[in-house]
Amino acid sequence: MHLLRAGWRGSVSGEENLVKLNSAWSERRSFRRPAPVATHGHRCVWRRPTSHVLAIFAVVAAIAGGTDASAQAVRGRLMDLQSSEGVGGAMMTLVDRQDSHLGSTLTRASGLFEIEAPSPGRYRVKAERIGYATAWSDYFEIDVGDTLAIEIAAQVEAISLEGIEVQGEARCRVRPEEGLAVARVWDEARKALAAAAWTQERGIYRYEMLHITRDLDPDGRTVTWEDRVLQQSLRQSPYRARPAAELIESGFARLTADESSYFAPDAAVLLSDPFLDTHCFRLRRDARRAPGLIGLAFEPVPGRRLPEIAGTLWLDPADGELQWLDFRYVNLPLPVPLARAASGRVDFKPMPNGTWIVESWQIRMPQPVSNPGPFARVRLGGVAEEGGEILRAHLNEGKVLEGGLGGRIAGIVFDSLHIGLPGARVFIDGTDLEVLTGQDGRFELTHLRTGTYTVNFSHPYLDRLRFRPSPVEVDVVEEARTPARIEFAAPAASAALERLCRERDRTTVGEKPGTWDRSNGAGVLLGRVTDPAGVPLEGVNVRIGAREYEVTRADGDLFQWHNAMVVTTDENGRYVGCGVPVDRFLRVAVLRSGWGPSDERSTDELLSYRAAWLEEVVRFSSGQLLAIVDFEVEMEPRSP
Repeated sequence: MHLLRAGWRGSVSGEENLVKLNSAWSERRSFRRPAPVATHGHRCVWRRPTSHVLAIFAVVAAIAGGTDASAQAVRGRLMDLQSSEGVGGAMMTLVDRQDSHLGSTLTRASGLFEIEAPSPGRYRVKAERIGYATAWSDYFEIDVGDTLAIEIAAQVEAISLEGIEVQGEARCRVRPEEGLAVARVWDEARKALAAAAWTQERGIYRYEMLHITRDLDPDGRTVTWEDRVLQQSLRQSPYRARPAAELIESGFARLTADESSYFAPDAAVLLSDPFLDTHCFRLRRDARRAPGLIGLAFEPVPGRRLPEIAGTLWLDPADGELQWLDFRYVNLPLPVPLARAASGRVDFKPMPNGTWIVESWQIRMPQPVSNPGPFARVRLGGVAEEGGEILRAHLNEGKVLEGGLGGRIAGIVFDSLHIGLPGARVFIDGTDLEVLTGQDGRFELTHLRTGTYTVNFSHPYLDRLRFRPSPVEVDVVEEARTPARIEFAAPAASAALERLCRERDRTTVGEKPGTWDRSNGAGVLLGRVTDPAGVPLEGVNVRIGAREYEVTRADGDLFQWHNAMVVTTDENGRYVGCGVPVDRFLRVAVLRSGWGPSDERSTDELLSYRAAWLEEVVRFSSGQLLAIVDFEVEMEPRSP
């Protein structure tokens, strides 16, 4: 802000005609976003101006066909040996004499099941439940076209993974043999993966999905931009990986100069022979990232040079339930900082009927940037994340199962009297996520991914003052059982204006700069300068001027002084004039281009009518705290 003062000696002139003040204004919020994700067939292509990253997921419809009337089938019931009640949600698998798995299904709540046999022969049925010992039927013969009825009584024998010593299982083993602790953990993980693969293959559910795309800082923590798209059409699968044989043969990533492709595994891939033959397993724990859980870590066998994945399946040792898979990409032809940023995660969820689904998934991809100069090198500029989250799962019979709320931020907005402020808008910077506070001032933001978010709030009375509160950074952990909590305190209008004025730096031009000190004035003048399309204009000089009068003691002559301050609009086209006098007329003008204080113009020139491009006149009344004057500039102001 620049202060101007000029004066002349003579008689007092009359007041000029007033221009009616229009203080109505509106504010628009917008976010600049990178180019949206474009879907081409089975390819989700991530485009960026500086790099091209591709996340690929094939979406395949898997619909169970009807049963041939001449086919063989096994019908039966799985029941508890003690209570004789049916056991629901168990995976029933038809096995031949060579222990080949020939078909699977889940028992209903009543324990009933039916499996089609591929041909006549001798078979038995295996019954598996997560957290319980496996039960087997006796061998039976089935003829052409027969439907055999059997009953299996299962002994309730819970299996616990608690107390397993990880240190003794440090060796990485391919297909660990029975009896080892790593084999026990793999067996429980395999049950959940088999149920998830079966659920997906048969198209048990149709999903409402939330597609989430994010940009994060190089540390992968702070969210700088986020976009969410609700996919209205129901999908048969949250995502589906490429075939296991293709991934093992060609790798889990394909990097070129133009774009990079990253592939995530699904349950079917993790269970496949090609994957199990090329990856070894060991046990691990991580008290920081997975407290209380036991991990089944895997990595490619020595000698694998293709882009691969290494990761961990995390299970609850109390009941053996699979929680999530996290993985990282290895053997990538990238600098180490970029390669470390390539990773992913898949969250699993058991359903009440014994099926398992993928509740959410994500892939993180490095965003390279090049340093300019003769010794240019590629460095990590940020992390791009793409993923999805299930909002609802629709069963074929019409039942709807709600998904989880994900990471959450909850809190309250107080007013200046420490009472909950209703109608405040709480939002996350860089995203379109926002929510209004209730009558008690409380709010909750849901379906958030792990990361650091910048959260802020606004209210109509603060918007009118052009006041933006200080944002708060909040750490969100997606799997946390309770939301991250914050509190906001909305200031009184007078306090908001005082803070707004304190943040404005002042420089002076002309005489007696103390004339415009905040303590000598009672008002604040705000405004916004835009073009006819509403686009804010930055760097425009706005002059706020008034007349001061002084009578000399010696001869009684009257002096008239022109006082003014010049302020500059910010990136939002806004300007602030603090300490303006009351009970007098103020001339507010947008100055022409080239007529600012930094353009080597004299004080007289800056105060002249030639400097003004557009002008309004406003009068502050006694006790009035604020006035607003907005300008719409038809064209760029230039010198006459």
